Amino acid sequence: MISTRFRFGLVAIVLLGLAIQFAPTGIALPSGIGGSSTNNGCNCHSSTPSDTVDVDLIGLPNSFIANQVYDIEIRIDGGPTVSGVNQGGFNLKSSAGQLLVLSDGMTQILDGGDAAHTEDGNDQRTWNLQWKAPADDSISVDFTLLGNAVNGDDEAGPEDEWGVLEKEVAGQNFSGGAIVDTANIAWWLIIITILSSVGVIAVALFRKKDFGMNEVIHWLTTTNHKDIGLLYLWTTVLFSGIGLALSVLIRLQLVVPDNTFMTGGLFNEAVTMHGAVMVLFAVSPMSFAFANYIVPLQIGARDMAFPRLNSLSFWCMLLGGLVAASGFFFGGAADAGWTFYSPLTSLEYSPGAGISLAGAGLVLLIISVTSSTINFLVTILRYRVPSMSLMEMPMFTWNMLFTVILMLAVFPALLSAVLMLVGDRVFGTLFFDPTIDGTTWWLHIFWFFGHPEVYIVLLPGLGMAMEIVPTMVKRTIYGRRIIIWSLVVACIISVLVWAHHMFITGINPTFRKLETIGTELVSVPFGLIYLSLVATFHRSKPDFSKLPLAFVMGAIGIFLVGGITGVYLSSVAMDVQLRGTYYIVAHFHFTLGSVAMMTLAGIYYWYPKMFGRLLDRKLGWWHFWLTFIGINITFIPLFGLWDMPRRIYVYQEAAGWSNQHLFSTIGSLIVFGAQCIFLWNFIRSLSKGEDAGDDPWGGSTFEWDTSSPPPPHNFDEPPTLKSRET
Repeated sequence: MISTRFRFGLVAIVLLGLAIQFAPTGIALPSGIGGSSTNNGCNCHSSTPSDTVDVDLIGLPNSFIANQVYDIEIRIDGGPTVSGVNQGGFNLKSSAGQLLVLSDGMTQILDGGDAAHTEDGNDQRTWNLQWKAPADDSISVDFTLLGNAVNGDDEAGPEDEWGVLEKEVAGQNFSGGAIVDTANIAWWLIIITILSSVGVIAVALFRKKDFGMNEVIHWLTTTNHKDIGLLYLWTTVLFSGIGLALSVLIRLQLVVPDNTFMTGGLFNEAVTMHGAVMVLFAVSPMSFAFANYIVPLQIGARDMAFPRLNSLSFWCMLLGGLVAASGFFFGGAADAGWTFYSPLTSLEYSPGAGISLAGAGLVLLIISVTSSTINFLVTILRYRVPSMSLMEMPMFTWNMLFTVILMLAVFPALLSAVLMLVGDRVFGTLFFDPTIDGTTWWLHIFWFFGHPEVYIVLLPGLGMAMEIVPTMVKRTIYGRRIIIWSLVVACIISVLVWAHHMFITGINPTFRKLETIGTELVSVPFGLIYLSLVATFHRSKPDFSKLPLAFVMGAIGIFLVGGITGVYLSSVAMDVQLRGTYYIVAHFHFTLGSVAMMTLAGIYYWYPKMFGRLLDRKLGWWHFWLTFIGINITFIPLFGLWDMPRRIYVYQEAAGWSNQHLFSTIGSLIVFGAQCIFLWNFIRSLSKGEDAGDDPWGGSTFEWDTSSPPPPHNFDEPPTLKSRET
């Protein structure tokens, strides 16, 4: 039996719980108002707010800047007439950021982070304090302010009243809580590009005969090197479209002074992801598109050494790119610049998911690259036909060999850096903590990868040019052995001169001198390669009406500008002046612009081999001239902006930079339009292009000895290499 005392105790506990449940949630404390509630206010006064009490919060901005400290004033007007020293009190709650008190003793911070008056602050109806905005300016912060207006008789009564104010302040990069900020016109270019890319793929598949579930399964499971090459090609074309669209966004923001086309946060995201997507997921993997398709054909192999590993490398690259770019739809993409400098990548400065998603994408990319490099090394060194010695390999295969060796040497450094970065963000490690010089260590590791990456991007394009020029001028390439040994020297030096990107970081002066000498020396082997390529034209009769050769000639001219302007940066004095300016942007893009032109030359050259048809000549010439002219209009004006800092999203008219940016933006739109023409030509020619035959150019390497497109097994009989002049 349950005792009577226990029953009474149980009933008392239940009644007490109900009382707590239905009582007003706020409690008036002698030293301030605690437990603010917008519905009930304080239980020491009336249970509903009064219309006669005006509560105001002064000093908050319309949109806050991350980590900015704002002076705010709390003011209470109305209510009962004051008859004593106790005039009122307040409680202020913010959903993010940090409330800070001044040293006047009138305000305090409660345990939950709310701000309230002190006992000494009871004799007034205005208070001053500060609010530090959160580090993430893509969110909205809610403020709830409760204010008591009392008559000062030290007793709670019906004369005492209270009011409430609710206010929302958005960060300067707040998108309204939506996945995308449709109110920002810049977002529409991103959306249109993505939808257009999907539409292009859908149209290409629809136009393909007999396309159905069986073919879908085939492309999802194929391990044939030619199919993997085509998958790489389509994927990198897609990523190139995304990267180009982001570049147009950047240029449209800078086209006029004081532009509000983009927010600062979206501009930083566009700059970061433009660089990362174009370098890491577009231009560099595009070399694997041609390498997968062409290298086994050029060495007489039936497939890659490890077909399943080859398939894995593609799917990792595709998923890595999608993961890295997905940050746009998950609170904001990476915004620290494509070099991901520490401490900008820390949670303090980049609290969203963008950096983390970019890191995950890079890890998948590095898995892809590692798989491919091992595969190509084994294939090239062990799967050549017996009649082909190492020195007799075609020049494109030689360039790809040097490319994968560089990749195998430097991508592990990037992997280690990314994993340490993840450790800092997720597990609280201190690898790149600025207080222990972690920023400098990030620079060393990143640029040990980042500088050779330029040559990783460049070498495949040079290899394409070295195939196209001899074929089109009907001469053996001049100085073949000189080129090969120059590539050896260039690759070695490229790994040793990473620190010329760090001249202004305070590295050891002796080390800086060595890096200066090495940077100047790396131009020597590339000068020999450049001169050998040009010397191949000597006493020849080139047919400049052939589009592949036209693109190579355009690349030769653009590369000359990019190379010469780079030599100046080997000087410490020049580098200190130019490092953080648009001169660097112009130099870098002239270098990569030549790579783009050489890669396009490769597409025009090997498109007939891949698809059995020629690209339309008229559209091709429009594509060439608009691309060549657009690149020059875009980047030549930027050489004059050696006094403008990079990565600023707005500038004033008085700075005098508007004309250069206007011309540069016009040029970028021309380049973008040219690539739209190319994409249309690429898709249209799949079904309507002129029949190319097996060898439309009269090529001498093995890929032209089989049908176009080649059969799944490449050759009915292994080809035999005839003597090659070296």
